[in-house]
Amino acid sequence: MAETIRPWRVIGRRTVYASGWMDMQLVDVQLPDGSVINGIHMVDYKFAAAGVVALTTDGRVLLVDHYRFQTDTRSWEVPAGKVDAGETPEEAIGRELREETGYQGESFLYLGHYYPSNGSSNQVFHLFLARNVRRLGEIEDTNEVQGLRAFKLAEVRGMIARNEILDGMSLTALCWAIARGEVS
Repeated sequence: MAETIRPWRVIGRRTVYASGWMDMQLVDVQLPDGSVINGIHMVDYKFAAAGVVALTTDGRVLLVDHYRFQTDTRSWEVPAGKVDAGETPEEAIGRELREETGYQGESFLYLGHYYPSNGSSNQVFHLFLARNVRRLGEIEDTNEVQGLRAFKLAEVRGMIARNEILDGMSLTALCWAIARGEVS
């Protein structure tokens, strides 16, 4: 594999806020022309996140009704959450699927990963698809999840087209699954 060329060189970094979830840093960089930019804001996330497009045996997509206080919005989202320390992204989505839906997946197909805001953070999202999920019990995480529904793919496509799914991870996961022909 070729060496990564880094045209922007980090020459300084200061943490101005730290928590168990993320740090806020001010980063000084030198550009290829030699000029320096001081104090670029960067959010340093300590944990990755993972989400799953969960398909029932009849091909419906499980989505959770989630309220987000940060934006004061409710939206249908794929089950998702933080990848805990010592946990793989696949283990995390298995856990999140059980906690947020009461369903279990037998196997997971990795759709890919991406950086949702790479101009200001290092946060990474891992996305999966689970087919033939089966119900084991009730929703465990009732603080986060307001409800659960299994949607036909045509309904999901319509919700995407009407801008009714507001969560970036959910949009990316659903669009990747649709574009790859994994849902029909």
